[in-house]
Amino acid sequence: MNMRFLVDRRFLLTCLFMAVTYVATPSSASALTVKEVVKDLACPCECPLVLEDCNMTCGLEWKNQVGEMINKGMTKQQIMDYFIGKYGDDARITPIQRIHGKIYQYTRSFDTIDWVLLWAGLIVWVFLMFFGVYIGVKKLFLNKSQDA
Repeated sequence: MNMRFLVDRRFLLTCLFMAVTYVATPSSASALTVKEVVKDLACPCECPLVLEDCNMTCGLEWKNQVGEMINKGMTKQQIMDYFIGKYGDDARITPIQRIHGKIYQYTRSFDTIDWVLLWAGLIVWVFLMFFGVYIGVKKLFLNKSQDA
């Protein structure tokens, strides 16, 4: 009976060790990607795009540099600090810079507000067209009935 207790104890310790190792090991799903880093960087050239959306030579070179840095094991903050240290605050995309011209590419899909505004505008337009036609037809028939 004492031997069985030792075997069960070893088994439980092995299972516990494997569970802790599994949880402590970073998964590939949490690995840093180029897209995660470049969405917060402005394109280095004069184009009005965020680096994530730029497909010009300068933007592609920066994206390649970011990929190389990720492969070296650098964190997002280290990569951001490198580009900001080398190119200044123009490399960082901030709300102020977005106002001053660095924007997301216009070909991105609509977000919720854009869809709401689109449908609200369409509904208002249909409503106005319906009542415009209704009032026009009503006046047309009133004028005919008064003429007769």
